[in-house]
Amino acid sequence: MFSSTHLGAVMETTCTECGSRFRLTENQLKHAYGKVRCGECGTVFNALINLRNYDGEIPPGYLDQFQNEDLASGKTLPVNGFGPESNYEQHSELSLHEAMYGSERRPFITFGPLTWFIGILLLSALGVVQAIYYQRYQLIENPRYQQQVIALCQVLPCAETEFSSTEQIRLLERNVFTHPVTSNALMVTGSFVNQAPFTQKLPDLLISLFDIRGKLIANRLFRPTEYLLEDKNRGVIKPGLQIQFRLEVVDPGTDALTYEFEFF
Repeated sequence: MFSSTHLGAVMETTCTECGSRFRLTENQLKHAYGKVRCGECGTVFNALINLRNYDGEIPPGYLDQFQNEDLASGKTLPVNGFGPESNYEQHSELSLHEAMYGSERRPFITFGPLTWFIGILLLSALGVVQAIYYQRYQLIENPRYQQQVIALCQVLPCAETEFSSTEQIRLLERNVFTHPVTSNALMVTGSFVNQAPFTQKLPDLLISLFDIRGKLIANRLFRPTEYLLEDKNRGVIKPGLQIQFRLEVVDPGTDALTYEFEFF
């Protein structure tokens, strides 16, 4: 259909509307019958008008072959420019992206491997944060996770009255002696401190009495409202704060020789 020519393997043409430069081959010209569409402004023009970078002259009748061959079909070839400062040597090799997806323009935002990787990392981090938050009242008991929970509770709502780590409540002193006023009664006094790095609810206090063989004689669990000396409506204890307590209990007799204090 086309006669052989002396045209070069790769040629250049210029858009008649915006002046953008493009590279193309003879096969591309034949495919579109010389008509190309500018990738910059969208103008359809005849690439042969400003054709250059070829060996020798355009053979006689070469331009007419394109102009007279099926022009009514509207068939065009889209081309993309490479700028006025570029040359063929800089663009002769396809990039990896062009080889895989072609040279047509892509949206600014694309979901490449890096985007997916970052998305997976963000979702993983979000899952960890959610797990810590929903189990914050259980994790706070473990010193290994306390700083993470404390940091999370600085930006998300947390109830201090639900935090508890009785292992970090330290008994400072305890005294058990005969009640100075009431007969057949004992006075129990002492103090404890919150060694946790966070505010937690006041613990319940369990006092157990044992005989000389270590057998349990009696025990009782006391609520904060029962053992607090003052501010009996207090619900929490801040880090490093000492709490004084006092209790009056029935004297179990001479069989009770040892006493044990536990927090719950």
